[in-house]
Amino acid sequence: TEEGCAKWTDEEVHALLSIYAEADIQREFDSTTRNDKLYRKISSRLAEMGVQHTAKQCREKIKKMKQDYKKVKVHNNQNGSERKTNKWFSIMDAILGHRPAYSGNAETKESVAAKKNKCMCVY
Repeated sequence: TEEGCAKWTDEEVHALLSIYAEADIQREFDSTTRNDKLYRKISSRLAEMGVQHTAKQCREKIKKMKQDYKKVKVHNNQNGSERKTNKWFSIMDAILGHRPAYSGNAETKESVAAKKNKCMCVY
């Protein structure tokens, strides 16, 4: 598999999201456009928990989860009765639901870039 597309177990995703959800981590994401250091920090925090994924793998996983979250959010905003969800939706919604970019109608620079540069892995 590609270096950025490693397989993640549910336990590893929970660990990743628990770190990603922390207020100080979210503040750092809000205050910088260059997130390399932040993903290295997340990767090393995961390593302390016994989870071995590189900063690039963490970045790719979070990016993919944000894309999946946004697709569900957009769908649910457009189709009131046919609500969708996914395994990580409620956790992602707790982290991102208050952000204007995830209200379901604004397309972020990140989501546009992601469409151009898709990682073709099975998660």
